[in-house]
Amino acid sequence: MSQKQLISSKNKDIAKYQISPGAPDEIINILATQLDRAEDAAQRILAEGIVVRDMKGSVIAHPAVEIEHKAQRAIVDLLKKYGS
Repeated sequence: MSQKQLISSKNKDIAKYQISPGAPDEIINILATQLDRAEDAAQRILAEGIVVRDMKGSVIAHPAVEIEHKAQRAIVDLLKKYGS
């Protein structure tokens, strides 16, 4: 395992634990980032609601819903490939 520093992430320890030993540090960084992103999007949805109004005043799905979904999909894919 290389001596590279992990990115600053509140989920880096969780990511390290979930990834197989010997996996590249970059994979741990990516997983930690996606965990952060999914968590942040979920918090935003909780605070602002599942729907919001766009610039024209129309009710639309909160953009964070798609961000959360894509982050979760990336997490699942990474864990399938590199999970411990």
